[in-house]
Amino acid sequence: MIKQSCLQIYSFVSNSPETDLPGSIFSKANVIMKKTTQIIIILIMVAAGAVGWHFRERLPYIGGAQKTTATKRPAQAPQEVIVATVIRKSLPRTITAVGTAKANESVDVTSKVTAKVTHMDFAAGQKVKKGTLLVQLDDLELQANLSESQAQRDNARKLYDRALKLYDTKNVPRAQVDLLQSELAASEAKVSGDRARISDYRISAPFSGILGFREVSVGSLVRPGDVITTLDDIGTIKLDFDLPESYLSEVHPDQKFRAKTIAYPDRVFEGVVGTIATRVDAVTRAVRIRGLVPNEDGVLKPGMFLSVDLQVSIDSNALMIAEEAIVTTVSGPHVYVIKDDKAVRAPVKIGRRINGLAEITEGLSEGDVVIVEGIQKVKDGSPVKTSSILQTSEAS
Repeated sequence: MIKQSCLQIYSFVSNSPETDLPGSIFSKANVIMKKTTQIIIILIMVAAGAVGWHFRERLPYIGGAQKTTATKRPAQAPQEVIVATVIRKSLPRTITAVGTAKANESVDVTSKVTAKVTHMDFAAGQKVKKGTLLVQLDDLELQANLSESQAQRDNARKLYDRALKLYDTKNVPRAQVDLLQSELAASEAKVSGDRARISDYRISAPFSGILGFREVSVGSLVRPGDVITTLDDIGTIKLDFDLPESYLSEVHPDQKFRAKTIAYPDRVFEGVVGTIATRVDAVTRAVRIRGLVPNEDGVLKPGMFLSVDLQVSIDSNALMIAEEAIVTTVSGPHVYVIKDDKAVRAPVKIGRRINGLAEITEGLSEGDVVIVEGIQKVKDGSPVKTSSILQTSEAS
């Protein structure tokens, strides 16, 4: 910058019109002195500007004033926060699975024969006992056949009894008695067969349970395989769910579990492991578990979807904090630990979660104090002031 200023001065002097004016040597000397004075003044001004630019940070009215102002900002006031202490707590180790509800006993009520419905003695949703007559089919022809068979049986019995008495008096040979006895047996068999066929026309409940919808009406012609209604025993629900084979050694019969369904979100159903499958699926490497869930009030229905929590062990030394203390970002979860009245960011690894508490597997130690309320007001290194200390169970 100084070099450029000097060049401008030289150009100004060399091109000045006054140097070309005629006159005495004295006039020229005066002109030269004036120009020299101007050059010196300009050089002094340029030098002063250069010095001022170089030492601008130290000058009170240029950079120094701004720096002084910046260094005199007021200290940040501590933020009030609520904290809780990291504790050790017994934590059940549970396996989570999903299962499907099944009735304890379930059957489609159908007919074995083709016949017309003459009588129906049930309503949809009715509770029935085992052996209750549900549907009567038209069996008039069979009843007539049964009456004929019974008459033939009665006659055969009389003939046999008479021959037996005559045999005692030696008036009838033994062969005749044996023949009449076999005819009596055949007659009794025919009666039993007619009664068995008639029973096929009487459809009864095979076990106690709740009936479904009526699919036929009186006068309908039913055929073998036609569903008349359904019958389910739901006093106990079978809950089938699959577990990875790695848990096989930790599951045993009579082990308790809890189940929940979206149909009743505020209710927990208690159950026990009933049966463990004898085979592991070769494709999924899972084993089927069948649990039993009491269902006296009948709220659980076959086919419902339930989530299962099966407790397999208890960890008595788990580090726990309130879930509210955890901040989740793209870089991972972290908490703010209070150290020397400052909030210090601490990355953590999270394990299991239960009842509003989270297990910390890495990043914290027992007794550490973490912020649970007021996290949004602080950042790493911010001064803080503890307004309240909560128990970890209360913080949850």
